[in-house]
Amino acid sequence: MRKKLLHKEQYSFFKKLFIKISRKIGFEVIDQSRFFVPSSNLKLNENLSVFNQKNITFPLGELKVTRKINSFLVIFRSFTNENKLLSQNKKRIFEKEKKEYTYKSLQSLCNSMHDCQKKIPNIKFFLKVIDDNSSSAVVNNLKKIIKKYKIKNEISSLDIAKYESKMKFKNNKRMVAHNAHIFDSKLYAKNSNYDLIFFVEDDYLHQNNSIIEMIYSYQKLSTILNDEIILCPADYPYLYNNLENTVIFAGQGRHWRKVKESLCTYLISKKLLLKNWKEYESMMTNNFNPYEKPLHKIYKKFNCFSPMPSLSTHMTNVNSIYGISPFTNVLKIWKSTK
Repeated sequence: MRKKLLHKEQYSFFKKLFIKISRKIGFEVIDQSRFFVPSSNLKLNENLSVFNQKNITFPLGELKVTRKINSFLVIFRSFTNENKLLSQNKKRIFEKEKKEYTYKSLQSLCNSMHDCQKKIPNIKFFLKVIDDNSSSAVVNNLKKIIKKYKIKNEISSLDIAKYESKMKFKNNKRMVAHNAHIFDSKLYAKNSNYDLIFFVEDDYLHQNNSIIEMIYSYQKLSTILNDEIILCPADYPYLYNNLENTVIFAGQGRHWRKVKESLCTYLISKKLLLKNWKEYESMMTNNFNPYEKPLHKIYKKFNCFSPMPSLSTHMTNVNSIYGISPFTNVLKIWKSTK
């Protein structure tokens, strides 16, 4: 009996020694019989990556991360004074008041931020809410949602008059306000000291893993391409209408495909924002058709990627090609976001 015990102890000692030596020379030991990585004490279907150091995708192997991330700013634009869609005389799916979508959008966003902060505590997170003159009751509810998650934040009210003179069109008051809202969010980002900036509209419902997936995938894809990139968290149905070549990468837990268009919810670095400021200024002062035309010019110069399946669901009209992502259980997402 004692002899058997010694054999077990010796085996354990040599196993640990072998793991240490393997890791020092850049190899990761995998116990495929138990679907387990002994050196990390993790299962193969868990997150094996080490933030700002290496990205590990089973079974694709390890990638040394060269694109470090130190801070993450989320800018959430809220508008609750109209129930119909912008530039469309249509109601959103489920036909609720606009404020209900705003509450659920912010709730899901904060939940995703909170989950990410727990798993990557060494990133500096901040949430900026720019509200377009909602009632005090609505603003108080927005504050309550954020407070529950203990996220560092700031809420401000949009001053439309500050931007009206900059607009090159005057015939659409709602679009003037919309452009002023975007202008304010971009200026805030431009004057901030954050590395990555996530611009978010208030009618998207985000999955819990949305932000952590975007952060790890941003690191991985920008390391592979050796360049800054843009990530759009929604898999829009209209992107399947055209037959065109694309590129697909394996991100952290999603496939990401290269796209040439997006709406106004996306993740970008401050470096890219500043580099393309003229295009953004053009978008913010004009009423193009489509409105995001200057964004599409940027995507010709810099890679934009969209996840499959979607990380965020755009809550528009059920028939809108800019809305609900394919193969998404939108009813389940709506009910689960309280």
